[in-house]
Amino acid sequence: MLKRYLLTTAVAVAGYSSAMGQTAGFCEAINNIMADAPHNFDNIKGKQMDMSMHSTMWASSIKIPGTVGYRIVESMGLFYEGALIQTTDKTKLPPLYAEYKKKLQECLTPLGYKMSTQENVVAGLSNLKKVVFMKDIEEPTETDDISKLPPHITMEADYHKQGGFTLVIFIFQH
Repeated sequence: MLKRYLLTTAVAVAGYSSAMGQTAGFCEAINNIMADAPHNFDNIKGKQMDMSMHSTMWASSIKIPGTVGYRIVESMGLFYEGALIQTTDKTKLPPLYAEYKKKLQECLTPLGYKMSTQENVVAGLSNLKKVVFMKDIEEPTETDDISKLPPHITMEADYHKQGGFTLVIFIFQH
């Protein structure tokens, strides 16, 4: 009986430690990316992957745990982009959406970020609102340096051209 109790306790502790380690690793990656945002992501930018008339993309040296694809993109601003899932089965999105929304809240709320949501205009995905995390800042003046604004983070579900759906985390430079 004692052996069964100890085994059960060990499994529970291992499961808790694993879950906490996953969240800690997730938060650490988010924090490291955000810390490099004011530096144009230069410390995590890897090899240039693509350049078009509308954007430039680089590999990233940081992978947010759970992402299936990740990169730094310059297109109407500079941002980190991490795709959590790409699927043709949109029923797979809601559980991941809930999981990563919670993880982002756990990471960003203690840092002073506030969460808001915006409507998702993609047909069939209205229940998966765009999640936005921003810090409150004082009203900027004309002399304020935009590069000093804190990064902001979004997560959104979208439709992609190949006939499927993507859940993506974006970390914008400011």
